[in-house]
Amino acid sequence: MENYYRRMINKLSKNNDNSVFQLAFYQSTFHTLIEKAPVGIYILEEGQFAYVNQFYSNLLGYQKQEISEIELSLEQIIYPEDLSILKNHIKKTALREDVVAEYRVRQIKKDGTILLTEMNISTSEINGKQIFFGTVMDISKQVAFQQQIEEANERHRSLFENSPDAIFSFDHEGQFLSANPATELLAGYSAQELEQMSFRSIVATEDLPMAMKSFEQGKQGISSNYKIQAVRKDGGKIHIDTIHFPMRVNGEIIGTYGVARDITNKIKYDQQLEKLAFYDPLTELPNRKLFEDRVGQLLNFLHNEQREFAVVYLDLDRFKFINNSLGRQNGDEFLKLVATRLKKNMEKTDTLSRMAGDEFTILLPDATKEEAIKTAINVNEAITEPFQIAGNLITVSASIGIALGTDSKVTVDEIIRNAETAMRYTKKFKKNIYTLYSEELDAKASYRLSIENDLKVAIQNDELELFYQPIIDLNTNQLKAMEALIRWNHREHGLISPNDFIPIAEESGQIIEIGSWVLKTACRQNKKWQDSGILPFKVAVNVSTKQLQHYNFIHSVAKTLEEEMLEPKWLELEVTESILHEDVEFIKENLLRLKELGVCLSIDDFGTGYTSLNYLREYPFDKIKIDRSFIDDINRDLNGKRITSAVISLAHSLNMNVVAEGIENETQLNYLSDERCDEGQGYFFNRPLPVNRLKFN
Repeated sequence: MENYYRRMINKLSKNNDNSVFQLAFYQSTFHTLIEKAPVGIYILEEGQFAYVNQFYSNLLGYQKQEISEIELSLEQIIYPEDLSILKNHIKKTALREDVVAEYRVRQIKKDGTILLTEMNISTSEINGKQIFFGTVMDISKQVAFQQQIEEANERHRSLFENSPDAIFSFDHEGQFLSANPATELLAGYSAQELEQMSFRSIVATEDLPMAMKSFEQGKQGISSNYKIQAVRKDGGKIHIDTIHFPMRVNGEIIGTYGVARDITNKIKYDQQLEKLAFYDPLTELPNRKLFEDRVGQLLNFLHNEQREFAVVYLDLDRFKFINNSLGRQNGDEFLKLVATRLKKNMEKTDTLSRMAGDEFTILLPDATKEEAIKTAINVNEAITEPFQIAGNLITVSASIGIALGTDSKVTVDEIIRNAETAMRYTKKFKKNIYTLYSEELDAKASYRLSIENDLKVAIQNDELELFYQPIIDLNTNQLKAMEALIRWNHREHGLISPNDFIPIAEESGQIIEIGSWVLKTACRQNKKWQDSGILPFKVAVNVSTKQLQHYNFIHSVAKTLEEEMLEPKWLELEVTESILHEDVEFIKENLLRLKELGVCLSIDDFGTGYTSLNYLREYPFDKIKIDRSFIDDINRDLNGKRITSAVISLAHSLNMNVVAEGIENETQLNYLSDERCDEGQGYFFNRPLPVNRLKFN
């Protein structure tokens, strides 16, 4: 339209008849068109505006009559820096009629505001005068918008070139149209190489279906986000996280864009975190958390389906001895060997985990009672095969518990706890075998908890009592010692055997307080016997592992002897053979300190563990008590006699006295006397009795 008005003015100006021109210009219909034109129209005579239309006057902020009155000139509205340039262009235009010149100049509005305009200038001669006329457009917004576009394009270009993420585009066939430097770095190809390739050639075969699906969605106008493996130029595989979206021009989809990021390190890191969270770092087996998750998944899968499954819980016997005697590093190596051996006995569908320490669990997702038992037996057989550790052949066994499930009504915690309860029962009462969980075991566990709670007040309620059983010199038939044996007169359950409550006291830690009470009571009683004129003898007190490991035990013994005014030589402390497999160096040091106090030390139940007599040379024991099981065998077979005889002979060679436990008949007594056993104890002489029923001849 701007060109239309310019041509119209040019045509009118060529009419040399001024009256015709005035009539045509001011009265014709063109006047109306020019006045209402959406562009500025002007006529210049000798540098002053002879005419401006309404649009131009509005653009400059003047009233039309003002322009005539003030004889508005170029100098008044053209920005100074642009004025000389414009005048120079006008001079050149004056020499070239019919030529339209177009210039960008800044114009000053009445209020001082600067406009950026585009002026078209033409020239013509009227009545011998040269005039200049043309159109004016405010292009401030247009230029600003164009500048914004250019700046946006520059930002996009900079983002494309400098983005740490790969940015690329494909045509409808999947051919690369563009690729930024990050894409080159990611794929190992140059942009020129990529533009000759399809994306299919850099996607890992196993992930191509997913990539193709996303590409097709992009062509249909659907954006997507997915993770795949890409194959680099060097053949290496990387994991990438990709966003894919349609590329539109004028509303038409002409291809697809993509943005990708290398997440290989993140995936490796996530895998490491997952491994730390769900796998045991030592054995690389699933840990408790993952095992519980697997059990939970199985229960969710089963819903109300009736299907048998099982959890097998096993604990290694004697592991603490291995750890203490061979060192923690060899102990860790042993656990890894156990894990490897167990894995060989698992089906692919089974889950083997290390729960903690030397405890392992197995989930059998589809197993009958018989199949679960068979697995337990196979596992135990595998475990009992000797292990080669640090040049030593190590033999262990496992205590195993089995919990059976038939539906999803049982919870994760319940099924695992049931298996553990059965395992604890095996460890406590059976060893080297399995136990099937039953509700009866829960009742026993509840009973144990009740006993543990009642033990806390047993001493205060004066419910504990010591019975004493004599130990006789087999050569002189004289009383050599009294063994103090604890009994519990429970206010509700009556007399409770120490076999029932001592293990509970040891597990709960109450054995420290109870043991201290036993020691003090026994020493006080022995001093009373001595003060009453009875020929002095030793009082034998059993000491648990936890007592001997307690930091204050040696001081406690010394203080008790001092307070009860009993000479140390009249106190005998008995420890079980199993104690020698715990914290070896610390136990040995404490035994030596006790020996320095002057008390007598004996090893109880000898022969039930794995200790050799040669091993005993390292410990300051005065006596060995042969376990009653060997004494029972004296009446049964020749082997029992041979073993007993060998123990007596070897003990004497180490300058130790021998005490035989569980003598019940004269045949046993005579054999032991013939073999030169030093002392004896058992029902043949007397049962354990309370103080008020003991008689001294």
